[in-house]
Amino acid sequence: MTNVIIKNKELKRTLKEVSELLKDVESFFAGMGHTDIEKKIRDMAKQMAEPFYIIVAGEYNSGKSSFVNALLGKKILRVGPTPTTHSVVLLTHGDSFSQEQLQEHMSRVTYPLDALKEITLVDTPGTNSIFVEHETIIENFIHRAELVIFITSSDRPLTESERRFIQLLKGKWGRKVIIVLNKIDLKTEEELNEIIPFIEKNCYKLLGFDPKVIALSSLMATTAKANQDQELLRKSNVGEIEDFIFEKMDFDIKMELKSLSPLRFLTNVFTDLKKDLETKIARYNSEIAGIERLEARLKSKREDMQDYSKKYKLEIESAFSRLKERLDTFLGYHMTTRALMASVFSREKIGDKFKKEMSSLSNPLHDLDRVIDDAVDYITRNNRALWEIALDYKKVEQGTGDVESLGEHSFEDRKNELQFALKEHSREYREFDLVNEADRIRAVAQGGLVNFLAMEGAAVAAIAGFGYLLTFFLPAAIIMVGAMALAGIGFTVIPHKRKVYRTEISKRIDNLSDRCSNFTISELNKAIDRVIEDIENTVACFRDVRWSEREICMKHLAELNRLSDRVRGLLGKSSTELK
Repeated sequence: MTNVIIKNKELKRTLKEVSELLKDVESFFAGMGHTDIEKKIRDMAKQMAEPFYIIVAGEYNSGKSSFVNALLGKKILRVGPTPTTHSVVLLTHGDSFSQEQLQEHMSRVTYPLDALKEITLVDTPGTNSIFVEHETIIENFIHRAELVIFITSSDRPLTESERRFIQLLKGKWGRKVIIVLNKIDLKTEEELNEIIPFIEKNCYKLLGFDPKVIALSSLMATTAKANQDQELLRKSNVGEIEDFIFEKMDFDIKMELKSLSPLRFLTNVFTDLKKDLETKIARYNSEIAGIERLEARLKSKREDMQDYSKKYKLEIESAFSRLKERLDTFLGYHMTTRALMASVFSREKIGDKFKKEMSSLSNPLHDLDRVIDDAVDYITRNNRALWEIALDYKKVEQGTGDVESLGEHSFEDRKNELQFALKEHSREYREFDLVNEADRIRAVAQGGLVNFLAMEGAAVAAIAGFGYLLTFFLPAAIIMVGAMALAGIGFTVIPHKRKVYRTEISKRIDNLSDRCSNFTISELNKAIDRVIEDIENTVACFRDVRWSEREICMKHLAELNRLSDRVRGLLGKSSTELK
């Protein structure tokens, strides 16, 4: 306190601890970015070295300025039936009367009154003033109050707006409040005996505290001091107010209240902040758990989609299998000795028959297009469903990674991209060319027929042409057996050619089927993985942010708990009670 020596060592140590606490709390709120509270803490820290602050508050026309004038014994502040105080006025000790503007909505008045050496009286605008900014002015200054004298008028004691303001003083700010019932000159003694208990009862019932109520007539006190009228001064009851402020509240009590004032404020602020931090941590935990559930759901959905996409592999294999069956049927019917012999005299050759019959079948090339279109539709439909699953969770975020931000065109773009990739790459698997294959089977058939005819011709020649000559050297039976064996070999040529061709083309078709189905499944799985990874990356960013925010909140909560312990420890040292 300025120019005052504190002799009580314990009190001096407590005030020092409170000052150090306020500096730490200021840094704490600065780190949190709470600049409004930081400023209030800084004001209270500076005020620790200033005179004791008594703030005079109340509704306009309740007599706040008149009350201050009554204490000073002179009409220093302007009074009137309409709002006259538009800013906070600090009344401090000075060698003479002076007035200066400190800042917007704050001025200082000095007056040569010894009592002001230890206290600063603060006059405030009316709490129910028609000027809206008045409430903001009081709100921005009330934290500096170390004692609040609340003025209420006897003609309308403890109105609803007054009750709300006192509740704010006691609840949010934790201020010590003394209620002064002003204008008692307007009421009879019997009426005052009803009003004072009414105030006490309602404060206890509605606000939860038992107030100290002092009756006063500011008008009588000011007049009595100006005229040195002791009887009128006694009737005004200003002496009780002066005795309470200047005598009963001795220096040590004022200093203890000075230390208690910021501690009570911090208690309320810390309670609200702790609740807010715990609420945030609980929300972050819930959101992180939600992300983990979403990730598990995505993993399950990925497995389901990949399992389902295997059916397209089976459909592709089935298409090529049908091709093999039709080929076997064609070869079994047309690649025979009789059929080939008949084709020699037929206008339609085997190659033409092959192209005609095979082109009329359900071509696996067309089946591939159908399977690809179906698979792409399935993937696109489920990709959209996955984003919608994410959107259900991500509604807590504003437009990050949801269906709207991804855009309808993005789904179509991805669909077209996948469709193009599958159809473009499937071209290399569509090697079963009917024209080329017709030429191949024609060559196989012709080679088989030529070999067959050659073998059969040799057999006939052996029997007819060489049989007579060979009888000189070999028995006739042996010659017949050899000719028949040669004829038999001729009849096996075409079946052998057919078998070789069937085996060779079957391997080629199986190879095409494997390559095509494996590529398709690979591309489908890539598309599935891509959308899953997109969603996982999106929610992972959100999760990382929430983890970081939770860690920050937990760090702040731990520091807050340490500061709260210090506040409770300092409050435990207080024993001040105003009676």
